[in-house]
Amino acid sequence: MSESKKFVIIGMGAYGQAIARTLNDFNADITIIDKDLATIENLKQEGFEHAVQLDSTDEIAISRFVTPDDIVVLAMGESFEDNILTVGILMKLGVKKIYTRAIKEIQTKILDKMDVVETLFPEKQQGRETAIKLFYDGIKFVNEFAPGIYLGEFKIPEKYYGKTIVELNIRQIFKINIIALKEIDKTDGTIKKLHPNNFVNIPLNDRHTLIAAGTKESISSFLENANS
Repeated sequence: MSESKKFVIIGMGAYGQAIARTLNDFNADITIIDKDLATIENLKQEGFEHAVQLDSTDEIAISRFVTPDDIVVLAMGESFEDNILTVGILMKLGVKKIYTRAIKEIQTKILDKMDVVETLFPEKQQGRETAIKLFYDGIKFVNEFAPGIYLGEFKIPEKYYGKTIVELNIRQIFKINIIALKEIDKTDGTIKKLHPNNFVNIPLNDRHTLIAAGTKESISSFLENANS
């Protein structure tokens, strides 16, 4: 993961706090924003160094804490109008990666028209899972299925193309357990074939993803190596 990756989380309800706490656990560079002063003061007491009270629809105020290269997550859910206004401000500021919450189908249709926006669904995606996907490149899916143990689906980095799992020695080096190899049909994104067995000698390519399990530390080590 790049050392320069910086996150701004706007909206400190339950979903936003779950994202913020998980990113904080990973020692990420994070700024949290909420318009409620009491909420911000409580989170400062919890240990968040960069916690700011402001209204995200105030363009001048928000521009002081957001840069174009930040990864911005809009986690507020009480006002879709504020959400849209904030997205517009962030786009005007040149922010390239914006993730925003949607709870209704009509909201998704509106947000899909904004090219730099990716929609999050809190009812389908827990805050901790969202944070892990934001923190690491190359994750298609991840979930904490037991305390400290994560199950995930990971894209194959280009530098692994043509090599096998045996050649890469993934299990021994990174201490993650490869459960299956999935092959995707690139024309429509559907699963072409799932290899639950006898996949360790298959040369990897851009159509493959790995289904794997491991600790936060082991998966972090694997992904950092994959993205280096």
